[in-house]
Amino acid sequence: MVQEDIDSGKALCNTPLPKWVFEGPVATSNGGAGGVHSAQGSFNPTTGTFEARRTLPVYSRQLFPELLLGEAGPDYRTAGTTLMEDDAIRLWTLDNEVVIASIKTKMHAISPDVAEGLSQAVDLAEGSYQGVVIWSGDEPFSAGADLQAMLPGFMMGGAAAINEAEGELQRIMLKIRYASVPVIAAVRGLALGGGCELAVHSARRVLHMESYVGLVEVGVGLVPGAGGLTYIARRAAENATASTNKDLIPFLTEGFKAAAMASVGTSALESRGLGYVLDSDVVVPHKDELLFTAINEAKALFAGGYRAPHKRLFPVAGRSGKATILGSLVNMRDGGFISQHDFHIAWLIAGVLTGGEVDAGTLVSEEYLMTLERQAFCSLLEHPKTQERIMGMLSTGKPLRN
Repeated sequence: MVQEDIDSGKALCNTPLPKWVFEGPVATSNGGAGGVHSAQGSFNPTTGTFEARRTLPVYSRQLFPELLLGEAGPDYRTAGTTLMEDDAIRLWTLDNEVVIASIKTKMHAISPDVAEGLSQAVDLAEGSYQGVVIWSGDEPFSAGADLQAMLPGFMMGGAAAINEAEGELQRIMLKIRYASVPVIAAVRGLALGGGCELAVHSARRVLHMESYVGLVEVGVGLVPGAGGLTYIARRAAENATASTNKDLIPFLTEGFKAAAMASVGTSALESRGLGYVLDSDVVVPHKDELLFTAINEAKALFAGGYRAPHKRLFPVAGRSGKATILGSLVNMRDGGFISQHDFHIAWLIAGVLTGGEVDAGTLVSEEYLMTLERQAFCSLLEHPKTQERIMGMLSTGKPLRN
């Protein structure tokens, strides 16, 4: 194509291309490689040979480097030892020490089969391995729950069927959080909705710098339903406990805004500001070093005597906290900043984050708040405005504001 532009006078100059482009080992004709990259390496015009990549020590951290067109190299899809594989997920290991869970669905969406596969990964690791790394080879980490996989169940069984499916997904999230071995989320690209919830329930997150993390269910007229709101409420209680200010509302504010406005961190560092990434998590500048770092993070935690978090009750803001949040929502609705349906969704989010109709300071469990999440999620599924948003997203790929 470059030669055609030169011949037609469309190029910036008429300097001819070198002869080796059309003749010799690079050329498509006469048995050449048909490109500058081949299984033997990349073409060096000075020596006239294909030279393999350098083997400097820094490259040993890149277990599956991104390959150039025509280049040969290890493929994560077939590498290592497969422990279990189906159409949704592959569980495998490189060193017989850490289980790697690679999601195979479109956009790495979390379907019921993916959730079951993640549960099997934890079972395998607790029996014979040092930990689990959730890493899918390429972007994204996960774009969220598989809405299309939910539709048949909703059409046949209504909200009751979805309630059961959400309950099972919540159970698996808690299984990941309280696993006896560390579960590491190796995040690259999008970690939205269910993908964000999967990451925050892991023992630790290792993120590529260019990662986008957030709870975006409001965009399809829903609330986070796999423990995302429970995570925000629990973290607010933990932060308040560590502070001299015991009022929960200041610690809930940022998390509530992030969930109600579907805020997404546009980098790993910005996601830390939203509360989805902790100071103890690891940020990796080079995407090809993500798996290496995550595996070693799992091994380090295991070698350090990793113990799952102690399951305990925590305080919530209660009905008075909900009333405080509701006051600001009314102002936003009446001022025309949000629609009536946005107001309704935010009101449901506030109800979950503050623990529902209980007194301020009431101690609750994660399971209790997850039950409130499911109730809010299923009530919205039957709302006509939410159904419009879901169908709009599935048909156009863009959020519908109604």
